[in-house]
Amino acid sequence: MTVIDLPNQNRSGQIKYQTMKDGAKLRTASWTSDNNSKAIVILVHGHREFMEKYNEFSADLLGRNFALYALDNRGQGLSDRLLPDRVKSHADRFDIFSEDLNEFISKTVMADPRANELPIYLIAHSMGGHISLRYLHDFPGVISKAVLMSPMIDFNLGISVVKSLLKKTIRLANFIGFKETLAFGQKAFQSKNSRLIKQKLLTHDKRRYASEAELIQSNPDLYVGGATFGWLKAALDSMREMHQPGYLDDISIPLLVILPEKDKVVDSQASRDLLSGYDNIRITTIKGARHEIYREHDEYRDHLWQEIDAFLTVQ
Repeated sequence: MTVIDLPNQNRSGQIKYQTMKDGAKLRTASWTSDNNSKAIVILVHGHREFMEKYNEFSADLLGRNFALYALDNRGQGLSDRLLPDRVKSHADRFDIFSEDLNEFISKTVMADPRANELPIYLIAHSMGGHISLRYLHDFPGVISKAVLMSPMIDFNLGISVVKSLLKKTIRLANFIGFKETLAFGQKAFQSKNSRLIKQKLLTHDKRRYASEAELIQSNPDLYVGGATFGWLKAALDSMREMHQPGYLDDISIPLLVILPEKDKVVDSQASRDLLSGYDNIRITTIKGARHEIYREHDEYRDHLWQEIDAFLTVQ
């Protein structure tokens, strides 16, 4: 077991590996509840992410007197990868991620000494938002509220004709045996120029973006490269399931969906189309923000926290 410290926090978290029912080992972190805790928060990361990337955001949560739990999703961070080539982001099915989240919550979060008396919240980003919706649908009854930042409801692939063609190409590539091959435009390692382009897609804040490269430089095993055709097909299959009529009717808890106005990674309009019209779902947009709102400039992060604090009634 390893201790993890966050900036400006007196509380130390514990990092340990949880062995899942299929034998995979997932890296988890926990800051258990104490007498001052208002609630328990479970943080669910996006694609190619790891818990250190959320150090500032996690410190903000702890500063609000939340107990906090997080995990590196299977295939990411220091959790077990799904292919021998660890830089390939791969999955055969997306159910595995929501099943992992359920096992983590059931065995680790619910072992918190105050789990039966405190409300339990999910806060998720991008792919984590997708995983969380799958979890909330398949495993109801544990979570009281959920916050979904930039949820991955659909990819931002351009106009409908191009999007349709790309999705057909992804399925064809899997059919003819390329599911473990990096998809078009995906790279195992990124050049300095490609990282600059990526930064402009994700956040305006160059300093916060640069911290990710510093973390990976200090521990290269954190790095995950591009997605395989198999990962993309698994994501598309899961998106299709989520769009089935009545799917969201089974999720009755309050949801706050936070969309960045300038998201070029996932399709915000798809989120609005799927999630609008439900009394328990509130959708808000942060003007000017890019995909990774949690590590944006302070003006966008301040707006983000205003929305989250109001939703979770933090005083």
